[in-house]
Amino acid sequence: MLFAKGWLSTAKIGSCRFLARGLGPGGALGHRPASPARGCGRGDEVAEGVGRRGASGRRARGGEPEAGEGRGAGAARGRGGALPLARGELAYAVAGEAGAPPVLLVHGVYAGASSFEFRRNFEALSRDFRVYAIDLLGCGASERPERGYGPDDVAEQVEGFARDVIGARTHLVASSLSAALIVPVAVRSPRLFGRLVLICPTGFGSLDRPSGRLGDAIHASFRAPVIGDGLYNAIVSKAGIRYYLGRIAYHDGGLVDEDLVWDYYRTGHQPGAKHLAAAFVSGKLNFGLKGLWSRVPQKTLLAWGQEARTTPLRQAEVFTRGNPRAELRVFRDAALLPHDERAEAFNEEVRRFLLGGKAAKAGQVGA
Repeated sequence: MLFAKGWLSTAKIGSCRFLARGLGPGGALGHRPASPARGCGRGDEVAEGVGRRGASGRRARGGEPEAGEGRGAGAARGRGGALPLARGELAYAVAGEAGAPPVLLVHGVYAGASSFEFRRNFEALSRDFRVYAIDLLGCGASERPERGYGPDDVAEQVEGFARDVIGARTHLVASSLSAALIVPVAVRSPRLFGRLVLICPTGFGSLDRPSGRLGDAIHASFRAPVIGDGLYNAIVSKAGIRYYLGRIAYHDGGLVDEDLVWDYYRTGHQPGAKHLAAAFVSGKLNFGLKGLWSRVPQKTLLAWGQEARTTPLRQAEVFTRGNPRAELRVFRDAALLPHDERAEAFNEEVRRFLLGGKAAKAGQVGA
């Protein structure tokens, strides 16, 4: 059910099952829900593996420091900093050897989003790469300005960060809606970006349609001082977060413990956090890739959770057919967050792919 349809039904306003649908990719206006795929197309490879939770640090400010640890990325322990942008300050964390190939991690867009999403990947990938993890504006430890947000915002932040902070050709790892939103910058700045890893990307059948007048009405309601605060607080209640994580984001609901819920709850209740979420839920960030995806020049790894519902596995076929430079890896027993549910396997696949090695065959990863 679309978030917008439920929002218009007063009978469902009090249901945490309904409200939680505004948290992730399946909750935005313009999404077409689907059942999880149970199989892979010919030539697809299925990876298995498990990972362990990493530690989060605290935020540091003022550029990339000589030492210390920050929660610029809520991802893991690492040096932190902040990049001043025209629209706000972008927090980040960095780890790994200075001379190693740079990798930029870009979390998804949803209520309570931050680079904490990559907590099981940040440190592991830093053994081979110089890893940067950002909190997008409106999320995590970054500034959360009260303004409208559009599809261009993510691409502009990623491009500016790679140019002004990293300063070298950078591999991109992006999740869900952000995976679609970075495609324009990959096309227009091919010398700035190396290989791409897109995790359950939207853009073909999910979050690819304009929101229209209904989206305008929903967006206005969320930005209203009293009504908007009430709607948003219901979405980021602990019950709503628990439902979204356990029923939609993760295949294994047992991974959703109180610590995980609290991390999302705390991030979602930062001052100003509702503004980006309002744009997401109302469909203002929707972005279709038709006509653009085929022009992506970089080699791309598509990482897909086999049990994903809001971006079902069958959508991966559109990506692989539309660009011969894309290859698919499917992770069993994972939904929207294969990089978290199957972190060990995911990290190994990404490491091999970005280093130019041959990806593991089915059954070899995590054995």
